[in-house]
Amino acid sequence: MDTITTVVTPVCTLLGVIGGGWLVTRQVARQAAAQERVAESQADAAEAQAEATVETAEVTAAASAAEALQAGFIALYAEHREERAELRSRIGALEERQARQDEQLGRIVEDHRRWRDAAIRYIRLLRAQIKTLGAPYPEPEEPIRADLEP
Repeated sequence: MDTITTVVTPVCTLLGVIGGGWLVTRQVARQAAAQERVAESQADAAEAQAEATVETAEVTAAASAAEALQAGFIALYAEHREERAELRSRIGALEERQARQDEQLGRIVEDHRRWRDAAIRYIRLLRAQIKTLGAPYPEPEEPIRADLEP
């Protein structure tokens, strides 16, 4: 038994050392794999964070562009409304001035008609008086003659 123990003890010790080394190597490999998975997860998370940041920047830029476009359209619409209001005001002033000119022209035409009618009556009276006196009177020119005939 002493001989077996002397032989078996080193073999068992050797088996224990080899088994312990194998267990330590296995544990170290598992820890390394776990750390590698953690590093990959962190890298994936950082990449996802970077993609999210890029997407957020793109969305922010698109929203900013849409706001700028909307502000531009609103300013253009306001300018268009102001121009239309100014144009309407100008048209109103022109129509008012045209109405005054039409009214003034109407008065001038009416005055002219009254003067013409009065002149024709006066000429007819003068012709009648000259005729009663028996004196000759000059014949009016062609454009006036038609107006003087009764």
